Amino acid sequence: MSLAMIEIRYKKILFFQAFFLFALGAFVYNFFKKSFGLHNVGATFWSFYLLTWFIFIVFNLLFLKFFALPTKGLLKKLESTTLPEDLSWSVIEDTLSKRDVHHQLIQSEYEIENLKYKILLDSLHDPVCIFGQDQIILYSNQTFDLLFNIPDHSKKSSLLEVTRNHEFHDFIKKSISTDEVQKLDEFSFNPIQDSFKKYFEIKVFPLKTIQNYLCVMHDVTERKLADQMREDFVANFSHEVRTPLTILNGQTQTLKILLEKNKEFDAEYKPIFEKLDNNSRRLLSLFNDLLRLTSVEKRKDLFKEEIHIEPIIEGLAEELKINYPLKSIRFTYDFRAPILYVDYNLFEQVMINLIDNAYKYLGALGNVSITTSIVGENSMLEITDDGMGIPEDQLHRIFERFFRVDASRSSEVAGTGLGLSIVKHIVQKHDGKIKVSSKFSKGTTFTILFPNKK
Repeated sequence: MSLAMIEIRYKKILFFQAFFLFALGAFVYNFFKKSFGLHNVGATFWSFYLLTWFIFIVFNLLFLKFFALPTKGLLKKLESTTLPEDLSWSVIEDTLSKRDVHHQLIQSEYEIENLKYKILLDSLHDPVCIFGQDQIILYSNQTFDLLFNIPDHSKKSSLLEVTRNHEFHDFIKKSISTDEVQKLDEFSFNPIQDSFKKYFEIKVFPLKTIQNYLCVMHDVTERKLADQMREDFVANFSHEVRTPLTILNGQTQTLKILLEKNKEFDAEYKPIFEKLDNNSRRLLSLFNDLLRLTSVEKRKDLFKEEIHIEPIIEGLAEELKINYPLKSIRFTYDFRAPILYVDYNLFEQVMINLIDNAYKYLGALGNVSITTSIVGENSMLEITDDGMGIPEDQLHRIFERFFRVDASRSSEVAGTGLGLSIVKHIVQKHDGKIKVSSKFSKGTTFTILFPNKK
């Protein structure tokens, strides 16, 4: 309540008091004039008149004490604490001036920090940009501008307009919808084969505090070309070696058969030709696995389809059993998710390697359980055996190329050390995940997650 309103209210109270006393006196005067007449006024009248006025005066004093006087006191108290008008405006002007100086200081610091970050980002060799939820570019460094030939920032452009790549656009939409860090490996904005083609490892980081997104494109062209050269070399080398090796293996077996007919040479030369035969087979298997691994790495498109896994897995278990006539392995199945959305040929290769591994590393007697189930948006496949297991210190290396869990038994257990590496690459091609858990001498479990059909 302002001082002016309090003063007006106090004046109204005093006016009401004066009007009340005047009305009361007029009422008493008229009452006695009509009832007794002024000429009949005596001692009794004046006693009653004075008593009546005394009562009303007492009520008036009580009214002033409990209502009028506190209001007047409040008004005086407020007036005593009110600053002069000129002093109030000087304080306001001084406060505004200080706020203006503080604001300019903060703005200056912000511009300096902004300049530091701009210089830092412009010095990067990797393209970097910041965009909003509408995919409009808010900032881009010089490398990004040079990559996409952005002349200036006079107008705001969208990522789709700048990059002109729908696959990248879909990746950005996914990053915005999930609001999590997303990664795209070995991506090229140029779909045409070109010797100057660039490949990028792209990451999008959500900046949740300001509802924006940071996109960093790391140039991996040299690594991609080196991997490509390695893959081409392995493929070409394996292909060229496999042909003469196959011929050599065939000729060795022919000589072995001819020598077996001559019993004089059989005892002396049979061990030699058995070694030649076994090692040529191992070399042929090695180069076949190398070709298979290279083929998986170079494969771009998958022919995914819905497949019923029960006949596939049970059939492969029976077929591979022929290679291990001295072993009695018991298989149990629980297909709670009987259908997977995968590439048939690649999935078959995965199961061949995993089931064959179970046969290899189980003893004469053993159990293998294969189960499938639905976990969120994925189908989970688990293969568990009660074999020799894997030492804990070697679990992190089992998917490496040519790695064998028990080096001392490499000659006893046939294999090239590429089977699990092939499995891992096939699972990754399906955008899936594979992990292994094992306890030495108690058994091993391989767990694979395949994305469900979208």
